[in-house]
Amino acid sequence: MQAQKTFYFIVLAFAVLWLAIFLSWAIYYLIGILKDARDTVHGIKKAADAVEAAAGQVKTKFGSFMNIASIGAEGMKIFMEKMSAAKKKRK
Repeated sequence: MQAQKTFYFIVLAFAVLWLAIFLSWAIYYLIGILKDARDTVHGIKKAADAVEAAAGQVKTKFGSFMNIASIGAEGMKIFMEKMSAAKKKRK
């Protein structure tokens, strides 16, 4: 009976040892996967920030263009009114 108990404890010790080795291996790879995920999210965040900055620049440039275009449109309106008035005077 004592020999069986001793054999049982030896087998149990090896099972616990293999379980510890497996869990260490699994945790090591899980940490690697999480690091890759963190790097990927960081890269996506940098790309999103770059897109946001580019969109802000486009918005600024478009706003400046619209200001110039509205001034030009106002000038064209005044020009057309003057031309219409001159045409009416000639008639």
